Amino acid sequence: MKSEFVSIKKIADSLLVIMLVTCLSTFSLSAQQKVKGEPGKTYQITMNDGSVVSGKLISDNDKEIVIQSGSMGDVRLEKSNIRSMTAVAATDQKAGGIWFANPNSSKYLLGSSAIPLAKGSGYYQNTWIFVNSACYAFTNNISVAGGFEIISIMAKGEGPYAFFINPKASFKVANNLYAGANVLYANTIKSVDDFGGLATLNGFFTYGNTNNNLTAAVGWGWADGEFSSKPVFTVSGMTRVSRRIAFVSENWIIPRTIDEELKLYGIFSYGIRFLGEKTSIDLAFLNNKDIAKGIIIGIPWLDFTIAF
Repeated sequence: MKSEFVSIKKIADSLLVIMLVTCLSTFSLSAQQKVKGEPGKTYQITMNDGSVVSGKLISDNDKEIVIQSGSMGDVRLEKSNIRSMTAVAATDQKAGGIWFANPNSSKYLLGSSAIPLAKGSGYYQNTWIFVNSACYAFTNNISVAGGFEIISIMAKGEGPYAFFINPKASFKVANNLYAGANVLYANTIKSVDDFGGLATLNGFFTYGNTNNNLTAAVGWGWADGEFSSKPVFTVSGMTRVSRRIAFVSENWIIPRTIDEELKLYGIFSYGIRFLGEKTSIDLAFLNNKDIAKGIIIGIPWLDFTIAF
C-alpha cells in the first residue's frame, strides 16, 4: 500500500512540477522578449499598469511605438511602459472591436482538434473536481497531455489511482486545414483484476480556425494486447458566437455487433463554453436515446481550463 501511495504521489508531483515550471518559463520568456512589431498589423498591447490598448501599428522605433486605436486616434506608447505586445489574428478582428484570442482553441470536451498549440503554451484543466490534467506544447507541432483522478486518494486510499497520458502531433496542411494524430493511454497504479491498461490510436482532420472549426476523427482501441477490429468515429466542432461565448459539440459513432449484425451506436453532446482571456468553463451534456430515458437532458459535463 505504501508503494502505491508513493507511485501516485510521484505522478501527481511530476504533473504539478511540469505545470509550475512551464508557467514560470513562459512568463520569464515573455518578460524578456523585446517589444517589436510590424507596421500595418493589429496588436493588443498590455501596459505595466494592466491597461490594454489595441490597434494598428503605425510606427516602431527603439523608444516608442505609435498605435492607431479607433476613436483615440494615434496613441504614442513608450516601450519601457509596455508589458507585452501580441499580434491579433484576422479572425479576432471584428466590426464591434477586437476579441481576445480563444484560450481553449484546441480542445473540445474529451478530444482535441488538429489545430496545434503554439510552442511553449499549454493549459491546466479540471473536470468535475476529481480529474486534473495538463497539456504542454514542446514544439509548434508536438504536445503532451497527462492527468489523474483524485477519487482514489479521497476514498481511504484504496485505489485504483487511474491516470492517462496523451501525446499529439499535428500540423497545418493548407489554409484552414489541419491534420493530426494522437495516442491516448490509460491505466491504474493499483492493479484491478486482469486490467492491463487500454489505449486508442487516433487520426483526425480539422477545417477552420481557432474560433470556428469542425473535426472528423477515426480511432482504434487497444486492450488485452490487441487492437479493435472496428474503428470509432467522432465528429466535433466549436463556434464562437461572441467575445465571451462559444458552443461546443463532440459526437461519437461506435460500431457494435448485436446478434451477429453490425449496428452503429451514437453518443452526442452539446454545450456552452464561457470564455475569459486565459480561462474557459464548459457546461455540456452527453446524450442519446438510452441516456434520455433516465436523464432527458443528458449526463452533465463540467470543466474549467486555464491557459498559459
